[in-house]
Amino acid sequence: MPSVPAHRVVSRVSRQLVVKQQPSANLSDSTIMIRMQAAGVCGTDLAMLSGTRLCHAEVLGHEGVGVVVSAPENCGVQKGARVILNPVHRTQPDVVIGHSRDGIFREIFWLDASEASQGSLLVECPKQCSLADAELALAEPLASVLYSIELLRKKRNATSLLIRGSGTIAILAAKVWSTIEGSSAVLVSKSETHAQWLRQAIDWPGNVKVWSLETKQGSGASAHVDSAILCCSREDAPAGLHFLMDTIQDNATIDLMAGFPPEYKEPRLAGVGMDRIRWNNICGVQSGPFTTVVDQNTRKILDLVGHRGTSEKHILQAVELLSRRAVSLTDVPHRQITLEELPATVGEMLSPARHSTNWIKAIVAFPKEAFGEKNGQS
Repeated sequence: MPSVPAHRVVSRVSRQLVVKQQPSANLSDSTIMIRMQAAGVCGTDLAMLSGTRLCHAEVLGHEGVGVVVSAPENCGVQKGARVILNPVHRTQPDVVIGHSRDGIFREIFWLDASEASQGSLLVECPKQCSLADAELALAEPLASVLYSIELLRKKRNATSLLIRGSGTIAILAAKVWSTIEGSSAVLVSKSETHAQWLRQAIDWPGNVKVWSLETKQGSGASAHVDSAILCCSREDAPAGLHFLMDTIQDNATIDLMAGFPPEYKEPRLAGVGMDRIRWNNICGVQSGPFTTVVDQNTRKILDLVGHRGTSEKHILQAVELLSRRAVSLTDVPHRQITLEELPATVGEMLSPARHSTNWIKAIVAFPKEAFGEKNGQS
């Protein structure tokens, strides 16, 4: 019977994060135990803390990489393997690590082996991979971007992309679309101040432009855009969708990476329920067609698509891109922090002065000492 020693965990207490000491405990023989190496903070974590997204988990965090400390025989992963979390359960998409159940903002994370296998919740990193743990923390969000672009490509051989958003996902989407796909992209930030900082802080390819809603610079240059990604905050999602619908061409496709408020129905689209569209594509499996709608304001015909989670295939593709530096953690202004620094860092990310910081992504780096050493075990 595996035993997990006392370890540190960051718990959610109402809308605050608090560092706690988790007592030691015995686990079931069917448990996979993982020593966390790195964990990214994403917009969903912030939305759950701000109250704009429902959350059942006491421990947040779903983007991360760790090392298997113990595992049952023949469970798909072995002791010593480096694994990437794939948080959405493949067959039960309501089950999400860090959302509906406790996540990875803790030194030691564990899950049931059969559930991990059935849900494809762990992806083993290729043994030859030399990427640092902090870089691998970017694999799951990058995989989600690859999934988004794959869906957009299913509809048409798109030549241009409009992105409403300016966080990690938006940056990765612009980089992948312009560098890997070789097509032009326009990233639109909410604030001109933030857009100016993005232009200076990131080494953009020549076929990427960064504009803002404030200046409306994106509109004229984007009139012939045939594909778009909505990846702004949940609060801004309705207005962001309106911007895309006003800007893109007739018969274009919009991928809804952003979530919408519960039960939100878009009046310009005859009351279509927006969030459910994302449930047509779960972890790489398509269960429904694109949603074709007519914008009542512009009379444009638009195709809407979205997805929840990603797949092992996309995560391994992301690892490959990161390994050959086609996309890199250096592309995303970031800050590495300790677990103790996580509550204060998240407070900064939720503050009204968020855009005055010189980083976008926060990544928790965990201690590298061997498992049990810091707890007095051999």
